[in-house]
Amino acid sequence: MKLSFIQPRSQLRSHIHSVWAFESSVGMAPADSNLAAPNGCPKLIIPCENTITSVANGQVRQSSEQGLYFVGNQENVTLLHTSPKKTRFIGVEFYPHGAYPIFGIPMVETTNRLLAADTVFSNWGREFTEILRNHERLDQKIDCIQNLLTDLLQRRSLQNHIVEFCVESLRNSNGLISIRELERHTGYTRRYLELLFKEHVGLSPKVLAGIFRFQRFYQGWAQGKSFDSLKDELYDYYYDQAHFTKEFKRMTGFSPQRFTLGVDNEFGRRLLLQQ
Repeated sequence: MKLSFIQPRSQLRSHIHSVWAFESSVGMAPADSNLAAPNGCPKLIIPCENTITSVANGQVRQSSEQGLYFVGNQENVTLLHTSPKKTRFIGVEFYPHGAYPIFGIPMVETTNRLLAADTVFSNWGREFTEILRNHERLDQKIDCIQNLLTDLLQRRSLQNHIVEFCVESLRNSNGLISIRELERHTGYTRRYLELLFKEHVGLSPKVLAGIFRFQRFYQGWAQGKSFDSLKDELYDYYYDQAHFTKEFKRMTGFSPQRFTLGVDNEFGRRLLLQQ
């Protein structure tokens, strides 16, 4: 398995969290070994060779070869697998608030969904999917994608500094800043902030805070730390160990102990270590 990371263009860096390309001669391992845990980032997925099968919320979804797909923010774990043959696909991960200024569609309409570009983005989605198919190499496809995203961003002016401030505050505090504090810092009510987040992020501030809290410990796992070594910090983020276990299982499908002992998830580990 090869996972390559590409630097987003300067115009896109405040919107795009990461751009990467996955390559394997034998596809992905069985579904219980490859999972995408929620990280607050909506995504574009471009399967170049082979079809990707994903399982989330009890639903089986397929991303077909040579397609273009938008994955809204997910609240639960997604399991991934492919057939055992040559596989290549590209991922573009946006910051929680980064996709809305580019695409201009309410992010709440994409939450917990995988949508074909020609469905969610109408005419240009179909046209751009065809343009991508004309390029064979991954670097050509990535250049093409960045051209499109830059062009879409320049056409719109949909950034919201209130949302940006709140997302950054939640992320920098690993989800510990309260909604009441966000109200105090911004001067806006919880209700108004939740409406903004639905439009720009697709998740409420409370749900996004929970994802950032989880990611604090999930990244520790990716760095090779045992959960025992993180227990001293546990009660700063969760009510008790039962609360942590419940949230961890929702985000990964496994209890912390079973996850560390029985799940490889090398794909997820490499994504985390490079970001």
